[in-house]
Amino acid sequence: MKTISTQKTLWLSITFLITIVIILVSIFSLKSGYYDIFPYFYILPIILLAYLFPRYSVYFTIIIGWIFLGLVYLYGPVDIRLYAASSAFFYIFVSAGIIISAYAGQLRQERKYREIFENSQTGMFTFDFESQKIHEINLHSAEILGYSLDELKNQWFSSLWFDPEQEAKFTKKLRQEEKIADMEIELRRKDRTVIWVLATASMTKDGLVICSVMDITERKRIKDELIESELRYHTLFDGASDAIFLHDIGGQIFETNTIASRLLGFSHKEFMNMRMHDLDVHPETLLTDEKVIWFQSRGHMLFEREQKRKDGTIIPVEISSRITEYFGMSAVMSTVRDISERNNK
Repeated sequence: MKTISTQKTLWLSITFLITIVIILVSIFSLKSGYYDIFPYFYILPIILLAYLFPRYSVYFTIIIGWIFLGLVYLYGPVDIRLYAASSAFFYIFVSAGIIISAYAGQLRQERKYREIFENSQTGMFTFDFESQKIHEINLHSAEILGYSLDELKNQWFSSLWFDPEQEAKFTKKLRQEEKIADMEIELRRKDRTVIWVLATASMTKDGLVICSVMDITERKRIKDELIESELRYHTLFDGASDAIFLHDIGGQIFETNTIASRLLGFSHKEFMNMRMHDLDVHPETLLTDEKVIWFQSRGHMLFEREQKRKDGTIIPVEISSRITEYFGMSAVMSTVRDISERNNK
């Protein structure tokens, strides 16, 4: 059940007391023959309730209206003009409650969206599509771009771009589709450094663009470094003169280089469904429990085996295995060298 805040409880109590006072004043006025002023007093509690509780203000207004009519009929004289005026006031109360309630609800919604806009951990701003002038901007956007809020409110969004081609692509897509989802763009900070941001934008019918940006400079740098590292790794991996297998301690193969396919005749796809045992002439002696314990304690080992090619021929090989990592998990890198010529000497 939703609880009422202390401040609202206080105002609700004040409104209740005001209503009681107004009822007493109404009784006194009706008994004393003053009919013109007291109806206007009811506007005050209606305004307070409509502002504090917009959803329930209509019900409260109707209750207040019926109390007002009841007091007029109970304590007022039998006068058709008084009854007509009271009925008119009843409809005025209800109408006022509805209008104030709608207005208060709109104010609350605007305040809610304003708080979301200003306190968002994502940079948010609005700008005119045609003039590119920034209208509203939150603090996080200013921090991302290195400006103060006042400085950015006098800026044009077009002045923040680093790459003209990206700007043209962004503008064209926004003009055609009126929205953009997760586009990586480069912007220039106040100190002229370039940052990468992930931008999302949508355009209203009035040409106002609502844009959110998230700084991904560091994430982009790490991603680029990983791609570069992976390219260097694959260059060394595939450029090796020996066959290389990446597998787990149980022998399940994760990755192979091109030399492995040349040496044994299996495709890369076939290797991915195999274990090191499938390549060995005597798989039962390849990785016994004793050998696994010994290997894990030392971290590397060098041994000779006989392996089977896809065509069934057998070749003697020298295998150098060491413990490594593969995508964050423990793995084994085994380098396999054909020693047929060495054994024939």
